[in-house]
Amino acid sequence: MRLCLFSRKTHSELIIDVMAKVTVTLYMEEQDKEALQLLADAEERSLSQMAVLILKRATKQAEAEGKISLQQGKGSK
Repeated sequence: MRLCLFSRKTHSELIIDVMAKVTVTLYMEEQDKEALQLLADAEERSLSQMAVLILKRATKQAEAEGKISLQQGKGSK
């Protein structure tokens, strides 16, 4: 999604690419969920925020190791 703002004062446009959030459902063992919740609590995050943080770290690491290419994956399934 792209957001375009126009300033009357400077007569210029500011274009911002906005990433839409999506819902992802996953199934895990209760003990894994409890461990994730403990970690989230320790870092004062919600369960969802903690899961997203862990997934972002994992995808960054995989990209750094050459296992995936995030640029290639944009827009594809």
